[in-house]
Amino acid sequence: MAGVFSKQRFGFASETTIEELKNFSKNPNTVRSTSFWLNVWETWCKQKNIVNKIEENEPENLNKLLETFYAEVKNKNGDDYEPDSLRVMIAALDRHLSEKGYKFSIIRDREFHSSKQVLEGKARQLRQSGMGKRPNKARSLTEEEEEVLWEAEKFGSKTPEALISSMWWLLTQFFGLRGRQEHHAMNMEDFQLCKNDEGMEFVQFTEGPTKTRQGGLQSKNRDFQPRMFSVGGERCPVALFKQFVERRPLNMRRSGPFYLSVKTNRRLDDNIWFKTQPMGVNTISNMMKTTVAGTSLEESHKKFTNHSARKTTVSKLKKANVERSDIVKVTGHRSVQSLDDYDEADEEEQRRLSSAISKRNYENPRAEKKRKAVSDITTTVAPLAPVNTNVPVPHTLAGPSMTATKENQFPPSLSGFQAQNFSVNPTMMRSQEQTMMNTFNNCQVSFIIGRSKRAPEISKRQPSSCKRRAFIIEDDSD
Repeated sequence: MAGVFSKQRFGFASETTIEELKNFSKNPNTVRSTSFWLNVWETWCKQKNIVNKIEENEPENLNKLLETFYAEVKNKNGDDYEPDSLRVMIAALDRHLSEKGYKFSIIRDREFHSSKQVLEGKARQLRQSGMGKRPNKARSLTEEEEEVLWEAEKFGSKTPEALISSMWWLLTQFFGLRGRQEHHAMNMEDFQLCKNDEGMEFVQFTEGPTKTRQGGLQSKNRDFQPRMFSVGGERCPVALFKQFVERRPLNMRRSGPFYLSVKTNRRLDDNIWFKTQPMGVNTISNMMKTTVAGTSLEESHKKFTNHSARKTTVSKLKKANVERSDIVKVTGHRSVQSLDDYDEADEEEQRRLSSAISKRNYENPRAEKKRKAVSDITTTVAPLAPVNTNVPVPHTLAGPSMTATKENQFPPSLSGFQAQNFSVNPTMMRSQEQTMMNTFNNCQVSFIIGRSKRAPEISKRQPSSCKRRAFIIEDDSD
């Protein structure tokens, strides 16, 4: 019979379903922020016996209420919010009013100019009192700090905990993932183990919805898809990935949640380390905290969170002199300006800048270790003839200063030079003189001591004497 279907083509959407779809179109973090600050406002109104909802107030009355609210707002502990939190607060309340059809903006419209002044004044007052400096923000790991985790077997493949931490650490960096949100939603279907034309293995990752690319009608995938290539050795990321797959249950090696719970009561000969149960959200959210636990990093003054892995990625790429436009291809940021929050100088760079200000030569810590590993040997300077004499000079790495002994003093034949014990420090010389100096290693040095083309002019100005200067090279390091 025409027009009759055994199954209804269109379903039925209730009001609840429609509201759920509306909320699903919004960023979950934005929804949580709006809900949180609206709750703070409503809690304050309840304490003040204010019945009307925020959107039910006329602009003039709401402006007065906001003046008092901004001046009095505190967190649950009775402390002031950080200045940046106040900026988020006013944006959240303005967003709620806009969603409710309020005709004015408490941020932009002049009807709320005075309340905005109160909030601005409070933010400045808090910053002057020392707040807003973000002392507890997440820090990146140095090369030495990461090595601590490998040496402590917090990373690696010897235990299921170390293997899963390695996967989290490596995938975060190679594919520019955020430390929590994007790991929660990962599945085995998102990964492919491939080979290029040269036969080199690599892991390909297909990204799902993220903070900056949430899908929807205008969904746009990354223009650049990072790959994790095999490099060989115990720490090879591809080899660790393959071990992780082999330790999963057989029916979940190609599908299912990526992060699985660890089997605690397994036999020693059991090659399956993980359950079929997904790992908890909180466990993934505290992955960095769990990893550094029990190591020297736990007692460090630095704060390490899941975001530290992403910051470490940016730090590594910056040290390798990778362009900012190429860094965002890995991290997935929309623009290079998004990297501004990651532009904290690492410790080595800070030491270099500090040394430059102090007018002292900066030495790389690794070069310093190599320099100390070489035994200090006193450099012997052979006697020099006054003019054009080739002199063999055995030159080795010396200590911070070089002292001439009786055996290696310059002879009195050098005009104007008095033989005596001396110590030369190149940092005390004039910059023009330092540029004339060269460094030598395992070679013969020819000292050409004679008059230059400008010598006659000098002798006219100073006919009484013509002194020659000799410089002792302190160090042959870069």
